[in-house]
Amino acid sequence: MRKFFSVAFKSLAGMFVYLIALFAFLAERQASGKLTMLAVMAACGAVAMLAGLALSGFAQWRRDTGIVLLAAAAFTAFLVLCAACMFGSDDVMKLMPPGSVDMFDSYLTGAAVLLGIAVLGGCLLRQAGPRVVNPA
Repeated sequence: MRKFFSVAFKSLAGMFVYLIALFAFLAERQASGKLTMLAVMAACGAVAMLAGLALSGFAQWRRDTGIVLLAAAAFTAFLVLCAACMFGSDDVMKLMPPGSVDMFDSYLTGAAVLLGIAVLGGCLLRQAGPRVVNPA
């Protein structure tokens, strides 16, 4: 049962990391509001990740954290690519109200946050070392 809750908390942490990366693409109309929102999401994600790691006894914490970060970054990149393809279609843009996609115009910040999450996840995964199999 502990393993189930550990995976559930790590998945929740991945969702928060995904939201951080996605919200980084939002326009910076009110920078303090955006930073506050990102900080709250980061705190919630850290608490969920720590809860998941605590339930697994912090065994292989680098590997688990790296997997969560890389998976969230890959999922966000996939969704951003899908959205870019959709918004690039004239047929889809005719169906949307004017100015509805203007809120996603912070590409540089979004790409930097997404790349930072992916690099951090990759570094943690590389430092994790080989998995030790316990023959019992």
